[in-house]
Amino acid sequence: MQLQNMRMSIVFALVLNVGCGAYALSIQSGLTPNQVIQCNTDGKTDVVLHGVSAAAGALQARVAGVQKEIIGWTDLGNVAGGPWEATLGGIPAGGPYRMELRVLDDAGKPLEDLAIPDVLVGDIWVLGGQSNMQGVGNRLNVEAPHPQVHTFAMNYEWRLAEEPLHTLGESPDVVHADFKTPEERQNAIAGWRDGPKGAGLGIAFAKEMVRRTGRPVGLIASAHGGTSMAQWDPALKDQGGASLYGSMCKQFAAAGGKARGMLWYQGCSDANPDAQPVYREKMKQFVAAVRKDLGVPDLPFYYVQIGRFVVNNNEPASWNAIQADELALESDLAPCGMVPSIDLALDDLIHASTQSLRTLGGRLACLAEHDLFGGKILRGPRFDKMEVRSTPYGQQLRVSFSQVNGGLQAAGRMAGFSLSDGPGGPDVPCIYNMEIAQDDPFTIILWVQEFPKSPYLWYGRGFNPYCNVVDQANMALPVMGPIPVQK
Repeated sequence: MQLQNMRMSIVFALVLNVGCGAYALSIQSGLTPNQVIQCNTDGKTDVVLHGVSAAAGALQARVAGVQKEIIGWTDLGNVAGGPWEATLGGIPAGGPYRMELRVLDDAGKPLEDLAIPDVLVGDIWVLGGQSNMQGVGNRLNVEAPHPQVHTFAMNYEWRLAEEPLHTLGESPDVVHADFKTPEERQNAIAGWRDGPKGAGLGIAFAKEMVRRTGRPVGLIASAHGGTSMAQWDPALKDQGGASLYGSMCKQFAAAGGKARGMLWYQGCSDANPDAQPVYREKMKQFVAAVRKDLGVPDLPFYYVQIGRFVVNNNEPASWNAIQADELALESDLAPCGMVPSIDLALDDLIHASTQSLRTLGGRLACLAEHDLFGGKILRGPRFDKMEVRSTPYGQQLRVSFSQVNGGLQAAGRMAGFSLSDGPGGPDVPCIYNMEIAQDDPFTIILWVQEFPKSPYLWYGRGFNPYCNVVDQANMALPVMGPIPVQK
């Protein structure tokens, strides 16, 4: 009965255009092998197909799963040869599916048939940003492929998602790959695919979403290492494949023109005195443009706060200011969410390690599951309030947090907090102990010998701090500060 009701709920609309010449039954657009189709809020999807046929007769379609028929053979209408258009509605989330079409004569004899294998219906996520999203983790113990995680690769083709997700040399868009000869392109592709780097967070995120929701996931790979917000400027959309934003929009349209949300990891290239002052505003403009151009006014946007940079530089003000901007953007970009990376390991001076990227993929999945599917994991610790107390044993700065899962914790000796004299002044070595309050697992006590004259609180200050505060769901405390302390 359930299958029969499902069949009855499917609506097929057929527009017939009679052409001349000989054709074989084929689909010109709307469906390809390995494709992931974005489902609607009701967990189903409608697919618009454009094709051609040589024979005249009744056009039928069915959807077959691995072990059972999902939608039985159903009449779409009659074709007389030539181009046709059809809308197939009501396909449930899941897969892999085998989509089959056929043309029958008046006696019910098949004249032409066609099968599209390994089609998934689920959620599509656009990946954007620079190298940590492109994936520069060491290719050691990388995420294994998953049959329900596919990618729309930079060559504009759907395929099983494998590391590296982003192969810039495959792209036909000059913004990603501008080669003088085909040999240069092939050498670049081979060098990246066979090289030691290439692990990212996309597959880890997708596999977690499959595990948590039961829905397949498609990833549109459009990130590019070393890029700034100026290079991602939506005003350059009309340049198409000559701009990062234009190329991303082209990929989105070619992948089907629908998505569940966007994942973003960027900011390092803007951590300088020229770009940082306008970073927050540029991000607001970027997200607004993405939501407009992707046709989803409330498109979920989840991103990573930049982490550590091992560099011989004593002026981290712009780096920390970008981190502060990213924290502040949580209130600007709703629906959105940010996950920190300051507590995680690196594989080189600036790129998150393969294991760290796996952790970040899981953290992003927590945000998406919470907002879109009713998941219970909160976004993680966020500063709430602080209080100075005097005790017989010394002065305390009690710092409390909201959005904590279970309670705060730190492996080994807690680290990461500091107090400066003035918002941009030097750190003052006055904190001699950090601990979680025994009476409140959402509060951290900083024991202070003597407060600076004008105290400001930081967590994760500098290029390369050691930070280790997370909650019981492994959602980390973000870089924050300077926050004035009222003595």
